[in-house]
Amino acid sequence: MIAAFIIAACFYGVAEYENMTGWKWAAASAAITFVIMKTFGFMLVVLPAQATLFGVLWWQNAKRLEKLPEDRAAQVSEDQAIRRERVRLAHEAADRRAQEEAHRNRPS
Repeated sequence: MIAAFIIAACFYGVAEYENMTGWKWAAASAAITFVIMKTFGFMLVVLPAQATLFGVLWWQNAKRLEKLPEDRAAQVSEDQAIRRERVRLAHEAADRRAQEEAHRNRPS
């Protein structure tokens, strides 16, 4: 059981070093170690499972990093569209207020 926490701590450190969420790696590592130790009962099987887990998580992070610029570009364009809409609404509101003010100030 102590081995699960030691390996989880190592995974947490590696994940944080790679700028990933360390607690997810640590939780997955501890779960893998616990399940394998309960199933097989010896540590030798844990090492290939941990290596596989590391490969899967590293691959997922690599995919996420590849997609990051696209996501940021999409977010920027969405933010610009929202800003344009706010400016349009502000201009409409200002025009309405100006028309109302002109209507009120018109001689009767």
